[in-house]
Amino acid sequence: MDPTLLHSGARVRLGQQLGRGGEGAIFGVYGRPDQAAKVYTDPPGPTKVRKLVAMTRAASPELLGIAAWPSDLLVDRTGKVLGFVMPRVSAKQDIHELYSPKSRSEAFPDADFRFVVGVAANVARAFGTLHRAGHVVGDVNHGNILVGADGTVTLIDCDSFQVRDGAEVFSCDVGVPLFTAPELQGYGFRGLLRTQNHDRFGLAVLLFHLLYLGRHPYAGRYAGTDDMPIERAIGEYRFAYGPDRWANGMERPPGAITLETMGPEAGRMFEGAFGRLGAGEGRPDPQSWVRVLAALSSGLRPCPAVGSHHYPVTGDTCPWCVTEAQT
Repeated sequence: MDPTLLHSGARVRLGQQLGRGGEGAIFGVYGRPDQAAKVYTDPPGPTKVRKLVAMTRAASPELLGIAAWPSDLLVDRTGKVLGFVMPRVSAKQDIHELYSPKSRSEAFPDADFRFVVGVAANVARAFGTLHRAGHVVGDVNHGNILVGADGTVTLIDCDSFQVRDGAEVFSCDVGVPLFTAPELQGYGFRGLLRTQNHDRFGLAVLLFHLLYLGRHPYAGRYAGTDDMPIERAIGEYRFAYGPDRWANGMERPPGAITLETMGPEAGRMFEGAFGRLGAGEGRPDPQSWVRVLAALSSGLRPCPAVGSHHYPVTGDTCPWCVTEAQT
């Protein structure tokens, strides 16, 4: 099968299969080392085709720089859409490999906490680029973000994103409850229109995972006698690290660093993202996170005991040394 590019009319020769997912397979493209092709197992329906056409029209250098965004469609001789081409992503790891020191040392052997903070800022920048273009990730999770050895970030699975094309909005029909805003907990995802403020909740969860060693902000010790799954804690705004955590019957897990470890401004940002006011008044936007993370990065200092440790100037002791001693 040698499909044709819809817009340019050029013939495309598919190369080696690079991966496979639930909807189809990813291939290299002969003669185009910077591109990859996604070919659907089942040809997409009319609504999905309209969405893909809209995405190729919206493909800008900015979006193509931060995401595996469709740049042209693959069609057969009859004009039926088979898939699309996008920037090829290579030599990158899933973002969750950065969460714990153990997995970080294996996937990113030269990375320290300065690298982690830089990646966090790049994640926020990618969300900001997407939002400025009028689109929303929708299905925020750590499975659709890849990180390079240089700290660059790429959003993948973009054909599942919520895409705006003028007055028409193509919804994102999937989601992960652990990254879903409290006000959306319990709703079905099909046809659900998300906002940038919903995305900002998922972004804050990702940033919390990065800065707090993979901890989930709503996973803690519950004072009640019944179970408190994370999804329920999110829906009830039981942020396990905030100043009102005791009033919510929560406490952070044993050995977890405090919210204040990353500085007062970062702490206030997480409170704004995970508290009740965030749903109504708006959670911190990506640009605000970039600013706060840049300040955090510039204030990191080396640990006198362990050269690979760098920590914020908010405390007198290295939190990473304390955490390692406890765990």
